[in-house]
Amino acid sequence: MHTPRFCHNCGAELPSEQARFCIECGVPIRGAVAPAAPTAPEPTHAVGTPTIQLPNARVDQQVIGGTVKLPGSGAVPPGLWVIDPPPGPEDVVAIYPPLRPVRDGWSGLVGRGWHAAGSEARGSQTIFHFHSEVPWFPAPGCGAGLRLISKISASSRAWEGRERRGFRFGVQRDGPMQIVHSFWQDATGREVFGQPLPQIQIMAPPRVPRVSDIDEQPALLDAREANLWVGESQAKGAYRLWRDQLVQEHTPVGRGITLIPLREWRSGPRSWLGRLVATVQAERYRVRVLQPFTCKLAAWKGQLKQIRQEAQALGLDLDPALAAEWWLDRNGYDGVIFTAARNRYDADQVLIVFRRGQLAQIKD
Repeated sequence: MHTPRFCHNCGAELPSEQARFCIECGVPIRGAVAPAAPTAPEPTHAVGTPTIQLPNARVDQQVIGGTVKLPGSGAVPPGLWVIDPPPGPEDVVAIYPPLRPVRDGWSGLVGRGWHAAGSEARGSQTIFHFHSEVPWFPAPGCGAGLRLISKISASSRAWEGRERRGFRFGVQRDGPMQIVHSFWQDATGREVFGQPLPQIQIMAPPRVPRVSDIDEQPALLDAREANLWVGESQAKGAYRLWRDQLVQEHTPVGRGITLIPLREWRSGPRSWLGRLVATVQAERYRVRVLQPFTCKLAAWKGQLKQIRQEAQALGLDLDPALAAEWWLDRNGYDGVIFTAARNRYDADQVLIVFRRGQLAQIKD
């Protein structure tokens, strides 16, 4: 029986041949076979703090409390607790450590939410330790005005970057992260004693699948087929790649592919022969974008500031690129159109898409 490698719903790569649910969107995998019961691993945590697997984290997570509840069935993220009493022992809250996704795991930076906490020799390897204090808070005017502060510890066999400013947290290599201490704090920052703690789940920040995360290529169609394929796309006409190759780029809105309308040019006026040669050489694409976000390029900086504030209100400490990806995905945008973009792109308008599958190359 064929074992699926990618989620049929969101396109995310599945972590193993035994996957029954997508680690990104949680949808059951078609054709997945229920695995045999695995041998119980040796416990890596204290008695009474069960280790669980969260759908979007890919690493074991630590929970304070008894009954385990997954986020979709009850864990309340920061800013969404809307009743007056604070959560108690029967409730589950979700917290997000300051991580950013990298290939096969996550990484954190010292000075960006993490602190170095020493190292130790373990056999022939050196284990580096880090900690972070992560807040959970209710909606304004709710939860008796209390904030829950959790100290998370993480260990890794690898630093991140040449200057050792952080660490890389491997999916299979490191873990689990653990909550080593939690306490309630009032509006003045003073610790509140005697207030029962809720159950706490560590959740990985949102990880939006884009370009290189999805195994797909543009369709190859003739002009008539391409016109039918784009359907009601908001991106009219033919486009060319801004870069010379179809590769993932770091754009103002996160990872994506930048395209220029074919009538635009990267530099100043050209002779009729130069325009003809460029048109013949450029690969032409039709683009399917049904709900693009549109703004002037110069206005994006202010928009991004609002996006990061919105993320922080939900307990998400995201860098600008991740915040942009999270917000665009959350609001259902499948592309971005920047106008007045000539200063950066030598074109009045550019289009950024998030998947190769949104493109159809036109056969000559």
